Amino acid sequence: MRPIFAAVLLALPAGAQIPALPPSASAQAAFTVPAKFTIRERVIALTDTFDLKADRNDFGKITEKLISLTKSFTLTSPDGTCVAKARSRLLSWGTHIDVTDCAEHKIGGIKEQVFKSLLKVHTTYSILDAADREVAVSTKVDWICTSMSLTKPGGGAVASLDRRWLNVFSDSWTVKVQDASAADPRLLVMIAAYKTSVDNDRRAAQK
Repeated sequence: MRPIFAAVLLALPAGAQIPALPPSASAQAAFTVPAKFTIRERVIALTDTFDLKADRNDFGKITEKLISLTKSFTLTSPDGTCVAKARSRLLSWGTHIDVTDCAEHKIGGIKEQVFKSLLKVHTTYSILDAADREVAVSTKVDWICTSMSLTKPGGGAVASLDRRWLNVFSDSWTVKVQDASAADPRLLVMIAAYKTSVDNDRRAAQK
């Protein structure tokens, strides 16, 4: 036991409750992703649910919250442990998704901008770090497009996300990470889940 911590314990009155220590930064940053993996939308689920797979092995799951004022997702490990949360802001200029760890410590954010024309809807995404600095930006893509590339503001590939053109029952994304140090992987996996969920809403509204 560290001497300073021992001295604090001796100074506490008998029966005092010792508050739990916050999780370490290393524990919060333990989530990693392989260089190539898939994000597959489940066909049958109460809310939008996505399985993260690499070589047919599950390494995570993203689930949309059933009741929420805004879109809200939780990323969990295969054993059900919470890894991160993502929630779109209720009031913001454009769509802004805040991503936190499960202790509500900010990891970063995702900003979506939508450009509408008579025939098409285009979107772009900016990836922000915990200090709201832009660390990656996407190419402009159609809402039914199958490809999205993320690059650093100064140039250099970060990751690519490709969705199969024909998705009869559910979406499936293939993600390739070129620069794992450019952005927290918990931000990358939330983009595909959010885009599929929003596209599902848009399709439903058009029926």
